[in-house]
Amino acid sequence: MAHAAYTICIHGACLLAALPALVRTIRIRGYGAWLLRRFGRLPDNLPAGQPVWIHAVSVGEVKACRSLIHALQEQCPQLPLVLSTGTPTGYDTARQLFPELYVFGAPLDLPWVVKRVLRRVSPRLLILMELEAWPSLLRCVDAAGVPQVILNGRVSHSSFEKYKKIGWWLPEFDRLDLVATQDEVGAERMAELGVPGAHLHVTGNMKHDLIRSNAHGTAESLGQSVGLADGTPVFVAGSTHDGEDGAVVRAWLEAGGGDVAHLVLVPRHLTRLKDIGRLLGKLHVPFVLRSEATPDRTAEQVLLVDTMGELEKLFELADLVFLGGSLAPVGGHNVLEPAAAGCPVIVGPHIETCRREAELLAAAGGLEVLSDEATFAAAVARLLADASERQKMGHAARQALLGLQGATEANLDLLRSKGLLRGSALDHGGECSTLSRP
Repeated sequence: MAHAAYTICIHGACLLAALPALVRTIRIRGYGAWLLRRFGRLPDNLPAGQPVWIHAVSVGEVKACRSLIHALQEQCPQLPLVLSTGTPTGYDTARQLFPELYVFGAPLDLPWVVKRVLRRVSPRLLILMELEAWPSLLRCVDAAGVPQVILNGRVSHSSFEKYKKIGWWLPEFDRLDLVATQDEVGAERMAELGVPGAHLHVTGNMKHDLIRSNAHGTAESLGQSVGLADGTPVFVAGSTHDGEDGAVVRAWLEAGGGDVAHLVLVPRHLTRLKDIGRLLGKLHVPFVLRSEATPDRTAEQVLLVDTMGELEKLFELADLVFLGGSLAPVGGHNVLEPAAAGCPVIVGPHIETCRREAELLAAAGGLEVLSDEATFAAAVARLLADASERQKMGHAARQALLGLQGATEANLDLLRSKGLLRGSALDHGGECSTLSRP
């Protein structure tokens, strides 16, 4: 009865969302195709065999599963993998990061849609990144006899409180065969939500395994193509939200503008580009879109990034990084990405979703948390004027991150020990074959 009531509610929610979705389809190019994917219209080029299905809801989760996907590809190349995402930006990011993978839009949590996708994909294992416990998905996957696990699990305080309120009803966390959380807090919350203790493990955060060795060459090429290779320091404001771009530009101008540094603005959502352009016009600041930039672009022109998937390359070029979603009350974004590039990082006070990582980097001397726009502007001016302090902070940030790595291998060891990779090349060197429940 609970699932019947939920099914009625979720269909009703879809009906209420139909009109806004129609408006988006008209206004946003490609949104209609995205909706069709969410209703189970999958591409035709599914890999042969029963794949491991990895689901990462959006950009952060897609990036977090990169080390897992690469490890599976290297250690078990015969194992077919597919990846689903729940947002258009997550889908675009996945296509860019994993051009060789079968990527599709995750099914809406309607039973008939989920069953359609399950029949089509026929997975041997479902891996959910962080916390994507949709009731119809859990139930249908469980009924199909497919093992389902959560890796890199985390439960924010707000999500925890919401799940507790409906815990008597849905979702049914006891259907999960395995949950590997980032920390003890996440494990305790998952236990309270109904995950059996024998299925719970703490393995760390796979976002700590972000450091790559192959990004520098492509980053240099990008820098040369957009005029960032003239020796002038580069100030990157990444994943900015409404209300933050103005603070960044004003701080850059107060610090000396193009005389002291290039400014690169990378909005979290490209739908804000026109608004940012109007803001720069009001501030009388010239700018050029990344797609139109040339090697002779000058530091007086702000580089406004209108492309996807290049933020990490820009971190490789940066001398100072502000990570958005922190001056605006959003909760922050992944501070480990700029740390992986050896960048000094500054953030605002709103870091609820990345507080543990931000505090760790701050304790090491690689990150500063700033309380408001005034202190933010002062920090930008100070750091852009002091190359030695920037270098010291960047080194500290990278060293702090190096000490946190290992979650990916811990998760693979856990999957193997629980029999969820039985028969694969990760287990006694055998061929990839059907997985089974432990």
